[in-house]
Amino acid sequence: MDTALEEALAPVLSDLESTGSVIPEVRDEPWLATAEQVTVMLYSADGSGQGVSARPGDRLPERIASVADQVQEWVVEELCSVGRPTNWPQCPQHPHSHPLTAVERDGRAVWACSTTAGVVREIGQLANRAG
Repeated sequence: MDTALEEALAPVLSDLESTGSVIPEVRDEPWLATAEQVTVMLYSADGSGQGVSARPGDRLPERIASVADQVQEWVVEELCSVGRPTNWPQCPQHPHSHPLTAVERDGRAVWACSTTAGVVREIGQLANRAG
């Protein structure tokens, strides 16, 4: 796997693990690798897959936020398929309303509340929360 993508994906996978969420099988199967973009595939237990990409030229916080957003799409679909709540990661202020949103803010990749825009945690630093 390309280093630029690996370092952007690692904190997101850490958040999945620390929150007890579903974990994809990550395969180094490029599906649209170009000079500007590198890719891998995320696979579910049922064999379905989704591509994730990163732009190596972007700054690391931008790459992490972008990859987190893409992984979050996979997580929502996977959680739905196994009958679990799909608002991952849960917003601590609105746990039954919406998930947090991955954004780059002030040079950091963070999970933020989509209602208040308040930063909850840095991506890769989610505490052991259900969801």
